[in-house]
Amino acid sequence: MKVIRRIAIKAERTGKFNGTFKKILSVSFILRRLPTVFIPPKAEVSSAKRLSGKGYFRQVLERLILLIMFRSEPDNYYICALFVAERYARAGEFLDFRQLSFLNFFLNQKKTTILTEDKVLFAELCNQNGLRTAPIIARLHPETTSEKELELELRPIAASEGVFFKPRFGMKGNGAGKLVYHDSGKWSLLYAAGKGLEGPWPEIYTSLQENNKEELVFQPLLRSHPDLANFNPDSIQSVRFITFRDCDTIRPLMARMRLGIDNSLVDASYSAIGVPIDLQSKSLRRGGQKKAGVLPESIKTFGPDNQRLEGFEVPYFDEVEKLALAVHGAFPEIFSLGHDIFILEDGPIILETNHIWGDPQFAHNEGLGSFHPFIDGIIKIAKCSGL
Repeated sequence: MKVIRRIAIKAERTGKFNGTFKKILSVSFILRRLPTVFIPPKAEVSSAKRLSGKGYFRQVLERLILLIMFRSEPDNYYICALFVAERYARAGEFLDFRQLSFLNFFLNQKKTTILTEDKVLFAELCNQNGLRTAPIIARLHPETTSEKELELELRPIAASEGVFFKPRFGMKGNGAGKLVYHDSGKWSLLYAAGKGLEGPWPEIYTSLQENNKEELVFQPLLRSHPDLANFNPDSIQSVRFITFRDCDTIRPLMARMRLGIDNSLVDASYSAIGVPIDLQSKSLRRGGQKKAGVLPESIKTFGPDNQRLEGFEVPYFDEVEKLALAVHGAFPEIFSLGHDIFILEDGPIILETNHIWGDPQFAHNEGLGSFHPFIDGIIKIAKCSGL
């Protein structure tokens, strides 16, 4: 992992920025984060002291060392590295999400990653390869889609199943939401961020346009497999299944179940917990959440009924794995991908895939250090590219 961290830092410095701007960016990165080093939230300091025994000055010193020497985000460090310092901080092995992102930018080719970023092109690719995915029933372009046209396309599905929408280009559920049409003739609009609106279609259309930067895509509102919905009927559940290319063979790396909190419309890291899935037993382990004070694999139960996580067998998991491997097969130039797979009552469906697939440390206690073929694959690519 020491080697991987060095490669990640080099990838950041050489992959996107050059010359004077690179130096300015480097200084700016440190200066903008110094307040989080010296003035961390009191609740975070107290939580860290309770869990690790380290006082304020020790915490500040470790944050400063990680920021300057390892260029790690101080807040990300507190998710995991503070609590298992022997593995991450002291050895300099901790790889934060920002570094992992630059590493993935370096490992993957832009001409193929556009297919992971563009929801429309991704859906077309899945259809071409016979991969089951959520259909796009309508699209809203800020300049070309008329109010009446969109209403006619959406109303039948919005009245029967409900409609989920998201930006054509977007991450972490930003700009997503759902639409429902009622017998009274009114529409309900709810954004993932929490803002809502109920009224006639012209008001709904105006709100959609005001929050539409490029283009929105609309899909049927999916319902989870009943066994998964039992965890929290008011939110959603999906699997983030990560695969990587080992020479010419695509292999599974890790998987985690994402369980939405409260009535969240999306299961991004800020609105869900992550629960590692044991690939051999196909069962859940204990969960974690991407915030300070919650250790990886420390959440034992979840949902309004406090359902036990550990040992729960994920339905259709063999099919989930096959689907993830097949999706990766459609991207021959990409080293590693994280696939968002939704499990319906009759089987799995691919929602989207990500060449930047998130920070494993907040959910998987072992991080990436024990996945030797994955690490070896990165080192091999880096050597061939001169890093």
